Amino acid sequence: MEVILLESLDKLGTVGDVVKVKNGFARNFLIPQKKALRANKENKDYYQKIKNELLEKNKKIINDANDIVKKISDKEIIFIRNASDNGQLYGSVSPKDISNYFSEKKIDIKPSCINLHSAIKKVGFFEINIKLHADVVCLLKLNVATSEENAKKQKQDLINKKKDDLSQSKDKNSPEKEKKVEELKNVSLKSKDINSTENKKNAETEKKITKNIKNNNLNTDKDITKQTVEEKSGSKKVTSEDADKENLDNGSTEATKKTET
Repeated sequence: MEVILLESLDKLGTVGDVVKVKNGFARNFLIPQKKALRANKENKDYYQKIKNELLEKNKKIINDANDIVKKISDKEIIFIRNASDNGQLYGSVSPKDISNYFSEKKIDIKPSCINLHSAIKKVGFFEINIKLHADVVCLLKLNVATSEENAKKQKQDLINKKKDDLSQSKDKNSPEKEKKVEELKNVSLKSKDINSTENKKNAETEKKITKNIKNNNLNTDKDITKQTVEEKSGSKKVTSEDADKENLDNGSTEATKKTET
């Protein structure tokens, strides 16, 4: 069955939400307790008329719940009960007992708001949740003892136990942390070695390239010098041959002139 929520409910939704629930839950609890309406057209129209009123009411409930939280959050309340030697109570401490305790102090907390699955039937130190609203929850410390003195002892025993647990947790985690730090150091050193090796390789490669460039330039200069020398030598040779030819031609001309004379 689909219903319209008229108030915020844990695990269901907030005011105005249309949610699907089991038929029995709707008929036997939500609708009779005026926490929801059947989600038909008529009720949807009706909800729109009372929407603002419901939202204001919900806001006030939240504010009141927060005021209560300020008064009881992390507070310790003590219940003195008779018990056997093994700590079993002659009776119990129920949500109703806790609700009555707060009523005497002018604090309104319904038994249904006290998250206690079953009544407490032994001495001890307990932490329970008080759910004052779907969105407002606080922690309550409950000390059930046979006397005020025993209540103080139980509280101190709990404090000591928490300290021991914390100390053991630190001791347990310490070797693991040291191991992780050592692993990080090794990784860092390996990284440095790799970088150093790569840098050396790069330097050697760069050195080889520079050497090859110098050798190539030197060979090029030698080739150019050799070519220039050869060209000059060839030029001189050509010039000598031309001179000899010119002398020969001149001699021939002079001989011709003498003959003519």
